[in-house]
Amino acid sequence: MTNKSKAIFYMLLSTLSFSIMQIVVKASGSIPVMQQVFARNLITAAFGLIVLLYNRENLFGHRKNQRLLLIRSLFGYIGVVFYFYATQHMVSADAAILHRSSPFFVTLFSALFLRERLSFTQIIALFTAALGAVLVVQPRMNSGAIPAVVALLSAAAAGVAYTAISCLKGKESSALIIFYFSTFSCLSSLIIGGKSFVRLDQFGYAALLAIGCFAAIGQVLLTMSYKMAKASEVSIFNYSGSFFARIGQII
Repeated sequence: MTNKSKAIFYMLLSTLSFSIMQIVVKASGSIPVMQQVFARNLITAAFGLIVLLYNRENLFGHRKNQRLLLIRSLFGYIGVVFYFYATQHMVSADAAILHRSSPFFVTLFSALFLRERLSFTQIIALFTAALGAVLVVQPRMNSGAIPAVVALLSAAAAGVAYTAISCLKGKESSALIIFYFSTFSCLSSLIIGGKSFVRLDQFGYAALLAIGCFAAIGQVLLTMSYKMAKASEVSIFNYSGSFFARIGQII
């Protein structure tokens, strides 16, 4: 199996994991967004830390890569917070289709900043995938203007973050990128919304655990995918998340 094939496979598994996470986020809507985001990244940070310590790697990365790591972390965090907010305040199908527009932004930013050339076939495939996602998910787009804009902004922020991951290919390990982003997100959530955290019952703790586990799986696979192939080549498969979201609605 070539690196590109592996990258596509990892992306499909990643979107499946994130789609399951979205279902849990929607079901646990009474939990504050910042508390959900904190849980989403805590397990991922722990995983990254264990791998880094095992491999005896630097926990902070190379000095020359700090700007890229910060861009990936900041915009990734914004994307997650906006996505969780949109999921709680929108119909799931609407939130899914807007957030899954991130491949457009990844393709755009990759062309602008990474100088990745797009073939005519890739462009057609991108629009076909977007149209197919709309037809399958059938979003009603009646969830309100503000949540819709937030969902779209989450896609744009994710596009910047994924492009930064691609830029870090060969410069930093996947474990370092994951740990850096997750630790940044945990600390930011505590600082910004720590006071809004609430006591939870057994269901609440189980929901946060599920969010953290599925997010960790999705994050690891996504990072590996973007590091193994061009961002413009694998981002289109992020649209599979729209199909998974539709299946989740049916179930």
